[in-house]
Amino acid sequence: MDSIALQTLFQEMQEDCRVALDACGKAQARYELRQEIAYEACAHQLCRMYNAFEQTGLRIAKAFENNIDDEQGWHGALLNRLSIKIEGVRPALIPHELKLPLQELKSFRHVFVHAYDLDLDPEKLALLLKYARQIAERLNPLTWEFVRQVAAEHQIELPASRLLD
Repeated sequence: MDSIALQTLFQEMQEDCRVALDACGKAQARYELRQEIAYEACAHQLCRMYNAFEQTGLRIAKAFENNIDDEQGWHGALLNRLSIKIEGVRPALIPHELKLPLQELKSFRHVFVHAYDLDLDPEKLALLLKYARQIAERLNPLTWEFVRQVAAEHQIELPASRLLD
């Protein structure tokens, strides 16, 4: 990993954060309409939010570990991998307290995408929105801290002004 690769990764992760935050805001707005079609739109945005987060995870896996071996359960394997520090390679991205909210959103996305027939429970959506907000409020700081720690561990000097463009 060099300075340019890390800056590129950071910018891509920032774009994923932007999409995730946009989706979280739209999910909340749709939920507040309290109509069946709005609940469906809320569910779609929650899935979109998780997809954006998962994209960041895939970028990290590609940049540092290069693959996820478990082809069947790779979504769960990715979450597990992102929650551990790999000494000498990279820090963890996910703190312990966000693992459950992310697992819940991942599970919901799976059900929503693969369900043949699905009735959305507004109370379940409210819980998922709570989890989405917990993630959204920490996503940008976690991304910045991850990149900062990678730079420190690999002795890469990153000009802050270039990272924040």
